[in-house]
Amino acid sequence: MKKQILSLGTLACLTIAGCDNSLDNVKNQSSYNDDTYFTTPATISEAVTATYGLMLYKGLYSRDFYYLMDLTGNEAEADAPLLGDVLQLHDYSYAANHAQINDLWSTAYKVTFRANLVIDKAAKVTPASDAEKAKLTQYVSEAYFLKAYAEFLLVTLWGRVPIRKDYSENDEFYLPRASTEENWKQIESDLVNAIAGLPANYASANDLGRVTKGAAIALLGKSYLYQKKYAEAATQFDLLTKAPYTYDLVQNLDELFTKSPVKNAETVFDIPHKAWGGWAEGSPYYMFGSQEGSGSGKNTLTGRAMEYGWNDWRNVFISDAAVKAFTYKDETGKTYVDPRARNTFYGDKASGGDVTFCDNCTGGAKPYPFAENGNGFRWRKYEPYEYKEKGELPQSDINSQVIRYADVLLMLAEAQINVGKIAEALPLINKVRARSGAFAYTTLGTKDEAMKKIMLERQLELSGEQVRWFDLIRWGIAKQTLNAEKKEKYPTSSQSFFQDKHVLFPIPLTEKNTNPLVAKDISNDWN
Repeated sequence: MKKQILSLGTLACLTIAGCDNSLDNVKNQSSYNDDTYFTTPATISEAVTATYGLMLYKGLYSRDFYYLMDLTGNEAEADAPLLGDVLQLHDYSYAANHAQINDLWSTAYKVTFRANLVIDKAAKVTPASDAEKAKLTQYVSEAYFLKAYAEFLLVTLWGRVPIRKDYSENDEFYLPRASTEENWKQIESDLVNAIAGLPANYASANDLGRVTKGAAIALLGKSYLYQKKYAEAATQFDLLTKAPYTYDLVQNLDELFTKSPVKNAETVFDIPHKAWGGWAEGSPYYMFGSQEGSGSGKNTLTGRAMEYGWNDWRNVFISDAAVKAFTYKDETGKTYVDPRARNTFYGDKASGGDVTFCDNCTGGAKPYPFAENGNGFRWRKYEPYEYKEKGELPQSDINSQVIRYADVLLMLAEAQINVGKIAEALPLINKVRARSGAFAYTTLGTKDEAMKKIMLERQLELSGEQVRWFDLIRWGIAKQTLNAEKKEKYPTSSQSFFQDKHVLFPIPLTEKNTNPLVAKDISNDWN
């Protein structure tokens, strides 16, 4: 026999004739939901801004992303102050409950959620003018790009992941993992949509930092390259070398990496870092919390300079492997020290690193000699030490470069090498080298020799830019390269560092515990 439990209120209504329950479902006329709020171009713009805001959220560019990529890619090595979950990235001892890995996964899906909301709600807005129609098209295209970027991180770092194609799927709590092919197809589709509606440039300085058509083309080319669709990749990258695009290399790498740059010709897609009104609205340590909910106000800064800073928190130093890469053989077989070493790290004369700091400090300060003192060489890229002796707070305003033109040229060269156009790749590589004064190659040799050169070139030019991990994984040489580097650094260690499973990050424990469709599709509690 079924038992029914009735509330006192229900019992009362059953015993009183004509009981009126009309007040049970009264709507609050002053409240909003997603259908009633996102109904104008202005509110759609707010949703786009909120999607950009996630680039500074946990797992991404306010703090965690540089640790995740630099430590796993062995460009940064742990110094004594580095503790906790972040330290596990250094020796690949992380597991499915790793905080920063879980955060990156979660934030990437938050980006897809908000981007899908923009796309869905903008389609229901009736523009009042051609200008509003153009703005709505731009907003939707920006959302498509941000969505594709999040999807790019998910498929490259975790492989087969669930795809949230559109906003209507928000009612679907549990989605199964899709194939990598399906994920890449979704990324390509989103980027094609982004390209169609994005401008090549923005007229207003207030729009600095918004994605452009060139950024979407670059990410589409990068997506093709990672899938080994080399001809398609080359076609996209080549577009950026011609009108209407005016990308070029800045004169000196310091213009990008020692102080926050103004608009420049080399940045294709970056994350701007700036304090928009001081710290009155929040803590300068907001990077350690949930950035949107910790009172951060208008600040969009990053903690990288302070945390990596050898004259500050000293959490990491540049790896021995990264330093040694700048010394190699030239075409005559002689030992050559690449001049980009000076822009990348502080070291000694033999290593090519910068031997002084505070060269441009104000107040008449003279340059200080960099003293290694047995503590290893230290990062110069993304540090402010050319302009001040010490950092003050974790509040760096040096923009995070995600894709820049030098990267585009090297990816184009790689694509050309792989389609057999080695001669066309040569001037692209030499253009990047010439900017820093490195010698020009007269030949790239065979395809295998050319690939070795492009691999080295990317390691040197993009050092410390969270690129190397992705390169090693997609080239299929991560295990052999990283374990050899670790063995040279720790010759007496019996530890197995990089294992086959580390090619992909572990599926986060939070996803496994909440999504049964994913949980049953995980092997060995990893991926």
